[in-house]
Amino acid sequence: MPEEGDSTDWVKRADRDPVSVAASLALAGRHLPVLVTDVSEDGCRITCEETLPIGSAVSITVDLVTVAATIRWSLAGSAGLRFVS
Repeated sequence: MPEEGDSTDWVKRADRDPVSVAASLALAGRHLPVLVTDVSEDGCRITCEETLPIGSAVSITVDLVTVAATIRWSLAGSAGLRFVS
């Protein structure tokens, strides 16, 4: 078990709900088609055809709702977004 303050402390994530929703991701003036595969009150996971730059400010639009977010992690084909309040 890690010591308090250790960089390996675990942070509990919010519960996630699986979904399959088409969306558009705005990144650096481009709009990329993505699929939202899970969502929580704090963020979401998406799949896309590009490896996205971690730390980038983005916005994601589903239907007529647009939410600001930050890319928290990214792998080939998927990424995790944290919503910005």
